[in-house]
Amino acid sequence: MISILIPSYNYPAFQLAETLSRQIQELSLACEVIVADDASTGQDCRKRNHDIAALPHCRCLMLEENVGRSRIRNLLASESQGEWLLFLDCDGLPPDNQFLMRYVRVIADADMDTHVVCGGIVHPDHLPSPSVSLRYKYEKQAEPHHTASERNFRPYASFRTFNFMIRREAFLRIKFDEAFRHYGYEDVLFGLHLQQKNLSILHIDNPLENKDIESNEIFLRKTEEALRTLCEQRGKLGDSVLLHRHYMRLRRFGLLPFVRLLFKCTQPLLKRNLTGHHPNLTFFKLYKMGYYAKMSSCFHFVT
Repeated sequence: MISILIPSYNYPAFQLAETLSRQIQELSLACEVIVADDASTGQDCRKRNHDIAALPHCRCLMLEENVGRSRIRNLLASESQGEWLLFLDCDGLPPDNQFLMRYVRVIADADMDTHVVCGGIVHPDHLPSPSVSLRYKYEKQAEPHHTASERNFRPYASFRTFNFMIRREAFLRIKFDEAFRHYGYEDVLFGLHLQQKNLSILHIDNPLENKDIESNEIFLRKTEEALRTLCEQRGKLGDSVLLHRHYMRLRRFGLLPFVRLLFKCTQPLLKRNLTGHHPNLTFFKLYKMGYYAKMSSCFHFVT
């Protein structure tokens, strides 16, 4: 059996659950779908997720207290019955009716040395709106490097939690680090743990399409949240994050005071560009480095 596990917070997972329920029925698959609403603050979202329980092969856990991005996934795993656990983000949607069957075929052909299977992520072919252009341009620029063949060159570094399947026994050896309550880098750490445990990853072309591309303002705020997470957790993440490696080079050359001053002077201009309709991705890189350098001064860090 495959247990399909979907954490949800302030985003209704009903459409994804309904699509999966339909595929399970049409293909007569041995699957269960479990959604966990992590105490969403919107009542409409809560009601929509509550309705998932009426769908065939589906149930929904309605939490009264928010437990965070990692703990919610561990909770879902503890509620599941399957030999394989398929974790999906609630804002994804299968592009066709063969999504689950592709995973089933992989399981049928997999030997015992295959522990994790990653399906990938895609985005719409056309920009939905100028208001979401920052996230859209950022993801579309990276998309050519996210094919299965490209990801298999660097299987652990390419790991993302958006759409992946893992053997239950392998998951129980790692689990998600529950210190990661906020947005950012829990997938990087999970990939590191897979590598440390020598658990193999197979990347395949079986993507979910991201249906919730955030506005430029929200994506920039989430980026800042992720960088704060990186500051807090960099002792665990080590040199696995490219941005941190660049930061350490600047630190060795004594350039961080200059970077912080430059960011202080240019942050309003950079932010204006990135939240506008024509964001510049080079400015986005500069913003991330400047913000990380600024936040790092607030955290004690020993090399």
